Amino acid sequence: MTQKTTKTDQQKLPIIPLENEDSKLQKYHGFELRTKSNLPLDQVVSGLQKAIRRGLEDRALYFMHEMIESGFIKYFWRRISVICIEDVGLANPNAPILVNSLAQMNERLNHRKEIRDTYCPGMAVLYLCRAPKSREVDYALDWVDLKRKEGVVIEPEDFDLDCHTDLGRQRLKEKAKIAGKTYDELVDEKFYFEGILANTPVSVNDDVWKKKVWELRKLDKSRISLKYTESE
Repeated sequence: MTQKTTKTDQQKLPIIPLENEDSKLQKYHGFELRTKSNLPLDQVVSGLQKAIRRGLEDRALYFMHEMIESGFIKYFWRRISVICIEDVGLANPNAPILVNSLAQMNERLNHRKEIRDTYCPGMAVLYLCRAPKSREVDYALDWVDLKRKEGVVIEPEDFDLDCHTDLGRQRLKEKAKIAGKTYDELVDEKFYFEGILANTPVSVNDDVWKKKVWELRKLDKSRISLKYTESE
């Protein structure tokens, strides 16, 4: 005799939620997941980045569609965000701005589940494929990481120790007593003659506001064009 399941029994049954994209990636770390065409997800992601690096638009668009049609749209945008820094980077600093804007637009266009728009992802992929490439950011960060692992420590220089640091303020007060100057005078000299120096300064409107500040602070006008160089 078959026992009927009462409403009370049904309420007690555990509810097993369907895995969403984020939970799948967290559970499997992306390596055991497969796409709609039964391709390993990690290989599709790698293929997308390699295609963008080489400007292979057809391959890049194919892998883009494979990720999106397989339900990995969020993962796609995360990887595209990394790619625009790693592979385009300083060659086009506007790339992250465009990619981020397209990602936000994509969210608005896909507010209904039955719509799966690919215009924004497609534009991002084509844009990055055609963009000039630079991996300088990645190389620079790799160099710093390797140096830190070697135990290299970079100590603050004297020009770092101005009125914005506790040690700098202590030193300025001591120097003020010896030099017979006020603390504020030494703060100005330390900051404007050392701390504020830039390696590639650009004059805007003939530095009109800088000149006004120099005048009011009674700073040495002969040093107004100072810039930082390695020899210093």
